[in-house]
Amino acid sequence: MNDPLKFGIMCTGHCLQLWQAEAVRLLRTGGHKLVVLIRDDREQQTHKLFQKVRTYPFKNLLFRLFQRFFLRSAARRLINVKEEFRDIPVIHCLVEKKGSSEYFNPSDLEQIQSFHLDFILRLGFNILRGEILNVAKYGIWSFHHDDEMKYRGGPPGFWEIFYNDPVSGAILQRLTEKLDAGIILKKGFLATQKHSYRANLDQLLFISSSWPVTVANEIMKGRTWFPPPSSSNAAIFKIPGNWIMFNFLMKKWWDYIKFQYREFFRAEFWNVGIIERSIEDIALSNTRIKNEDILWIPKTGKGHYLADPYGFVDEGKIHILLEDFDYFNGQATIAEVIFNPSSKTFSVPLNVIEGKKHLSYPFIVVHDQDHVYCVPESYRNRTIELYKRNYSEGNFVAERILIRDIDAVDPTLFHYQNFWWLFFTLKATSNTHLYLYYSSQLQGNYRPHKLNPVKIDITSSRPAGTPFFHMGNLFRPAQDCSEAYGKKITINRIVRLTPEEFEEVPAAILEPPSRGKFNKGIHTISSVGRYTLIDGKRYQCNRDHFFNQVRQKINRHRGHNV
Repeated sequence: MNDPLKFGIMCTGHCLQLWQAEAVRLLRTGGHKLVVLIRDDREQQTHKLFQKVRTYPFKNLLFRLFQRFFLRSAARRLINVKEEFRDIPVIHCLVEKKGSSEYFNPSDLEQIQSFHLDFILRLGFNILRGEILNVAKYGIWSFHHDDEMKYRGGPPGFWEIFYNDPVSGAILQRLTEKLDAGIILKKGFLATQKHSYRANLDQLLFISSSWPVTVANEIMKGRTWFPPPSSSNAAIFKIPGNWIMFNFLMKKWWDYIKFQYREFFRAEFWNVGIIERSIEDIALSNTRIKNEDILWIPKTGKGHYLADPYGFVDEGKIHILLEDFDYFNGQATIAEVIFNPSSKTFSVPLNVIEGKKHLSYPFIVVHDQDHVYCVPESYRNRTIELYKRNYSEGNFVAERILIRDIDAVDPTLFHYQNFWWLFFTLKATSNTHLYLYYSSQLQGNYRPHKLNPVKIDITSSRPAGTPFFHMGNLFRPAQDCSEAYGKKITINRIVRLTPEEFEEVPAAILEPPSRGKFNKGIHTISSVGRYTLIDGKRYQCNRDHFFNQVRQKINRHRGHNV
């Protein structure tokens, strides 16, 4: 199927929430055709004051007051779309309610069928059952802004904060007859914003607004396979009662205090270590690294830290490229440290890439045996650049810009089945959205994968090191930032990787050492010869970090007031 899809919208009136309007806008600007509005034509019931008071759900009073007067969700702001949809035909429908389910009458179904829709986007009505579920070729698409395997019902994004769940999920599903057992068309996982219900709700709503057009594009390009319906047996949640809501508000206040404290007074300090074990032995063992097995680089200058190590072997010595970050100026450079295996000593860090602002994640590619390349992160330059080792000068020089006009984070380049693959995230969604580009040549024309972003998952998207093979399988390290940035690493096994397909599944978890000075996080693991390089994190208060955070807060506040 190569033609744009025809779709209808289920709605309740002339207004949509901002995130809903954005979902429709993206579908239409993507070439898909909105051909009908399916309106809920039931009259809103009005009650006299006494009856309203008598039937008001006072057991949920705190939540309702909070939602009405304090939530202030940007995503839920109402947008009048009457003028935008003025030329779109409208079908006014009266549904029949049976228990908690709603059924369309035959005459309305016949009208809807006459438009020969590919799908219907549900932005109104309630629990739907009956023939309406099959009236469009690809059914009715509906959002659920929680992980359906944990939280069915609602309110969206609420219970994750209440139960201190580090991850919040969202799905776009094709509805089936069974409640909460839809066919998952798109799913994503984000870090729970524990300090703010508004922030958590908004991120779930906004991030899912692009999913209908993504799925529609995939179908237009030939997608025919869909997973079986969800088999969730999770508990069904409802609007919280007053006591739960009181506890929630106290928790939210305390989480906000902790969030601000961490922002100002807990600066990250990383260091790089080397282990005389293979990467597959460490990454797939599902056991913590022992601190006594790690040889850490000695302390560098005050206010500096070292992270993101990658290396190559030259004349028996291990050359380690790494990020050298300075809190004073808020910038990072690419430095090189040479490790001598015989004496187990490190040289002092020396810069090897000059003239660029804030470079990090110096991913190493050894090609044709004696050619060493580096692909550092340079998102502030909006490029992905390839550097080549200059052996006579002992540095790296710019060879070629691989991709322009892209703020890529942690670009990871490797060869697999006749293609060079570039994995990275983008700055705006650096911990969640995984993108792929590919080329038949190392320096060639890199093209985007047709499913980009191929994955949205706070627990296993952002690249975290060297992909490696073990027993015929390809594994890819990725950061798990669900609890904190750089907390631990997920080792993914890549199941499918072609220009048309991508699938990977978690295979192991790598956590930092349980003891030692740098035991608060790990976000890079790379292979060099028979050795493995890692980094480790600790926290401490830093004056420059504090003042940088103050300046950022002031600038953001000024930006909101412009």
